Amino acid sequence: MRDITALHPRLQIKAAQLKEQCMKQGISILFGECVRTSAEQDALYAQGRTQPGNIVTNARGSTYSSQHQWGIAVDFYLNMDVDGDGAKSDDAFNNSSGLFERVGAIAQSVGLGWGGNWKSIKDLPHLYLPDWGDTTVTLKQIYGTPEKFMAVWKDGKTNVQAADSASSAGYSQTQFIKDVQSCTSSRVDGKAGKETIRNTVTVSAAENRKHPVVVPLQKRLNALGYNTGKVDGIAGSKFTAAVNSYQKNQLGYHNVDGEVTAGKNMWKSLLGMI
Repeated sequence: MRDITALHPRLQIKAAQLKEQCMKQGISILFGECVRTSAEQDALYAQGRTQPGNIVTNARGSTYSSQHQWGIAVDFYLNMDVDGDGAKSDDAFNNSSGLFERVGAIAQSVGLGWGGNWKSIKDLPHLYLPDWGDTTVTLKQIYGTPEKFMAVWKDGKTNVQAADSASSAGYSQTQFIKDVQSCTSSRVDGKAGKETIRNTVTVSAAENRKHPVVVPLQKRLNALGYNTGKVDGIAGSKFTAAVNSYQKNQLGYHNVDGEVTAGKNMWKSLLGMI
């Protein structure tokens, strides 16, 4: 249940990004629950119903209702001495200072969903890929079973795509800013300001599709978990799909356009200006 390598490749990347961002804010986390079998999920469902304990989930394993069964969810816990007694082991789920809410906010900033937003049985440690919504209904409609879903991203093709993303995982925002500045004739200092945003260009499959700035855009989107495919300097169909996903998940756009528009919010978001 704690094998993070069994998770969806993009979730693995986002989990690593979350851990890094949390460390920058002085929060140390580790990951626990990963992929669960139907039997394991049914045992959790029985708790508080036919077995002792409190009710902790409304998701039946036999109906594939848990995101953990589909490899798109992971639970985190704290690796910190929250209460100052010299031990970490008793603070794994100590939320007395609101650390779980802070981690949840950071998780959402890197494109993850957070169970703390759920109305029925809030699940503060629970993180997930939000691409298929907050439940497994859509996944069941499309794939039927977790095994069929996992076969899609374990067939080699998705693993290659994940490797492209993973190769950019260490591509920091500061380096991205420097590369953008270099490609757009701005002063290269790694700090995005008025000159940097003023010199940005519109990039899409129809405009500036081979501009030098496409490479840092591809690398940064990959690092953030939005798979543009191979970093080839061409804004093609995969680039467009990644831009659309970013606009929807990060910026909350209802009408996506597949375009990184000069001086507008997507550039500002990628550059850390909003």
